[in-house]
Amino acid sequence: MKNTLILAAITALLTGPLFAQSAQDGEKIFKKCKACHQVGEGAKNKIGPILTDVIGRPAGSVGGFKYSKSMFEANAAGLVWTSETIFEYLQDPTKYLRALLDDPKARAKMTLKLKKSEDRRAVIAYLASFSTAAAEVPQDGFCIVNASDKSHFFVTETREGARQLSELAPSERLCAQGTAASDGIVSVYEDLDGLEGCSRIIPTGTAEEMLVYAEFDRCGWSSHKS
Repeated sequence: MKNTLILAAITALLTGPLFAQSAQDGEKIFKKCKACHQVGEGAKNKIGPILTDVIGRPAGSVGGFKYSKSMFEANAAGLVWTSETIFEYLQDPTKYLRALLDDPKARAKMTLKLKKSEDRRAVIAYLASFSTAAAEVPQDGFCIVNASDKSHFFVTETREGARQLSELAPSERLCAQGTAASDGIVSVYEDLDGLEGCSRIIPTGTAEEMLVYAEFDRCGWSSHKS
């Protein structure tokens, strides 16, 4: 009964507002970061560590990069780079570490601050597009990756009516296969009792990452399809 209620809500949720900034916008903003960071195939550590697969990665864990003492302490404190923690960190890296570590002397190597929330969301969407988890998508299907920091329930539905329901932990993914249609639908819920969640149309042969969960169709996604 619960699963039926969730699937019945999919169509109603498709018409709500979308919260995500596009990866294309993020690519433009990321030019400010290129002096220190590289991302993508062949990326190397520079003044800052490589940012490929940064979402879901423990802080201070890239091999061969010399992190600050504060970042190593953040690693020991259990900091993981999710869309939410990156969002807060980009606003003021040093201030974020000082609050996290409860240490007024903590300091980040990164000095760039992105004050506008929309800029931070766009950069996160761009970084999410370089996630290995989004690779190897079936050409006759589509995939969804939980890039948030909490588990959620994901429902995939092809245009032919095939449905799947799965609870995905952070970094896990769910793929739908066997569709001849050009796209399919993914809906996300916090629990099986809730009818309010968010939905996304995903083109066949691609993957989408849910960066931030929010009810009433305001989830943050890794790309924007107008």
